[in-house]
Amino acid sequence: MSSIRIARSVLFSVGVVAVAATLLLGACGGSRAPEVPVSDMSAGDRYAMANGCFAVRELRSGRFLAVAGGTVRLADTGTPFFMKPTALGRYLFYTPDQRFLAMTSPNQTAADALGDLVDAVGASVGGGGDVIALVNPALPVADGLNDAGDAIDGTGDAIEAAITAQRTLGIVDAPNDGAEWTVDTADQGFSIVATATGDALAIDGAPGRFVFVAQSGCTPYPEAQLNATGEPFKGRLADGTVFGYAETHMHLGGTEALGGRLGYGSPFHKFGIPHALGNCAVDHGPSGAFDALDAIVNPDKAFFPPHDTQGWPTFRDWPSHGSQTHHQTYWVWLKRAWMGGLRLMVNHLVANEVICQIWPLKQHDCDEMDSIALQRQLVLDLQDYIDAQEGGPGKGFFRIVYSAAEARRVIEDGKMAVVLGTENEKIFGCGEFLDVPECTREHIDAELDRWYDLGLRAIFPIHLFDNALGGTRLTEDPALSAVYQGGNILETGHPYATIPCAEADATPPGQAPTQTPRGIIDTVLLTIRGLPPASPLTGCVQNARGLTELGDYFINAMIDRGILIETDHSGTLARKRILDIAKARDVPVLSGHTGFISDSRDSRRILEVGGIISNLPDEPSPVTVAFIQDLIALYREVHGNTERLATGLGSDINGIHVQAAPRQDAAQNPLIYPFKSYDGRVVFDRQVTGERVFDLNVDGVAHYGLYPDFIADMQMQPGGPEALQYLFRSAEAYLRAWERAEAARKKSGR
Repeated sequence: MSSIRIARSVLFSVGVVAVAATLLLGACGGSRAPEVPVSDMSAGDRYAMANGCFAVRELRSGRFLAVAGGTVRLADTGTPFFMKPTALGRYLFYTPDQRFLAMTSPNQTAADALGDLVDAVGASVGGGGDVIALVNPALPVADGLNDAGDAIDGTGDAIEAAITAQRTLGIVDAPNDGAEWTVDTADQGFSIVATATGDALAIDGAPGRFVFVAQSGCTPYPEAQLNATGEPFKGRLADGTVFGYAETHMHLGGTEALGGRLGYGSPFHKFGIPHALGNCAVDHGPSGAFDALDAIVNPDKAFFPPHDTQGWPTFRDWPSHGSQTHHQTYWVWLKRAWMGGLRLMVNHLVANEVICQIWPLKQHDCDEMDSIALQRQLVLDLQDYIDAQEGGPGKGFFRIVYSAAEARRVIEDGKMAVVLGTENEKIFGCGEFLDVPECTREHIDAELDRWYDLGLRAIFPIHLFDNALGGTRLTEDPALSAVYQGGNILETGHPYATIPCAEADATPPGQAPTQTPRGIIDTVLLTIRGLPPASPLTGCVQNARGLTELGDYFINAMIDRGILIETDHSGTLARKRILDIAKARDVPVLSGHTGFISDSRDSRRILEVGGIISNLPDEPSPVTVAFIQDLIALYREVHGNTERLATGLGSDINGIHVQAAPRQDAAQNPLIYPFKSYDGRVVFDRQVTGERVFDLNVDGVAHYGLYPDFIADMQMQPGGPEALQYLFRSAEAYLRAWERAEAARKKSGR
């Protein structure tokens, strides 16, 4: 498959700049602060202007940058700029009348339009290749179209650069690449360079050296509000454990998966929330006419509903608890969840090549590992962006971690540890067609090593479709069953093979078979005879495909590298074999977003090997409390006590899954605002983003920042306080499971 295709306007938010040294920053609207001597600044102070109000003095002349109309000049009194970070060491200079200092071209508007058109043509050509790729023998033609799309797409930036080659210093009404400035230390001050062109800021000729003078009178740049005050817990508890809960299954890059235009929005954008969560018409069409998926899966909408596509600042129709095609994890909302006790997050990089190929609108390649690589970079950039907003490298609450020890240090420091995982159909390209594997043991070893070095620490070996490693879990939902069956045929060339549930469930521990591949003739006969499998409405069936010999090798290879095993989507026979291996190798497994406890899901065996079972909180808080009560009862049966019991939340947010609706009795028995966090250290009020005020009683969990509200609502329910004890042990439990996985790596000699 061809390389990743990226739309400039949505994705390339490169990192970001920071906030620090609050004594330096005169808050906008405060009194004029004295100039900070250059000699007192360290090299890191180029991050200290973040989200502060400053005048900019040119050292040679001693005069200030001043904006008058559309021109910039030196004057005795300077214009106060709100310094909005776009990346580490990069800024927008935002004027009180809401305009931007920029290297601007009179042709900028035309260049942007032409660049967007070229990008759209490239994406359409490549998208045609992705659709053709649904027919396996046509892959060479599909690859050719993908390459052509990449070639067309690659010319867009070059055309735009050529049209805007002649730029001058001025003021623009909306941020563009010419309005982004890189600030760096220089002799006796700072250099200011246009990031897009490399031109140094110069007034009256020669490039200048500048100092930033704390100022008042700025207009703050648009941003969502936290509506939370207090200092979150840091350190250890008295027993030496960490405090906080784990989010065991979510998708920060979910709207970038499936071609990047099925879902809209991003956790950040270098030009801020008006661009990260702007107008979804760019993907969903006028009035949301192209948003067919959400029309089908959103429980609050009829088929093909119109919706208000405007996000910032009104957000009339989205985000909502039922909408599954609008981004729900903007970075400020993540911060609010962290302030509510979230201390460990497993972010699954997600992809499905077939769904991507079917959907005609796209801006990224459908190759699953390309999509995962793109989402990984997005998360790295998000970490940098948050650092930039909060004072410089390493200062943000959001920390990607690569070992249990590092995660423990991060949590003890009061921050949130972020673990990278994957959830896709063909991990490392290990699909199968007509039962012929599309990868080898050597390929698996090479890719596991490469992706381990890239930070991958948790893997779903199997997702919605069969692959070279084993069979998927079949759904009991008739509509989804038909969709998945069709996808499996497109992906593998054959339908699911099925056996009665009783036969699959009765397989005792230690006796789950490892499946040898069928011959092509047998698979073709199965395809002819087996369409469709037995309906869940007429009889319970499970996937007859277990863990394959290659899958057996894959699971052991994961254990050898200390990578955690995700089991939720594995078919019954495949999961039983995984549990056999886990028991023999003394490692835990994860069930990160189950939603229920049952023998058919091998819940008992997962607890027996020391695994973690987390709830899928897609219904109001009493359901989560009931889930934890069921888990408590089962854990007591298995272990005789609950001393080590812990359970997390696995929201599956941005993963085409609903979030919790309001309680039916919320009007009569509402969550009262303001409320305190579980540990009592942080006070929360209703969350405000732009003009929208979110209230759990009315909106449910419309976005990720409402999970503190959801947890407070849990505390109100019968049994809620006890349930929360186990929830807030889950960060520690995940670390201990990870430590056991790392111990198995050491035993393997790697």
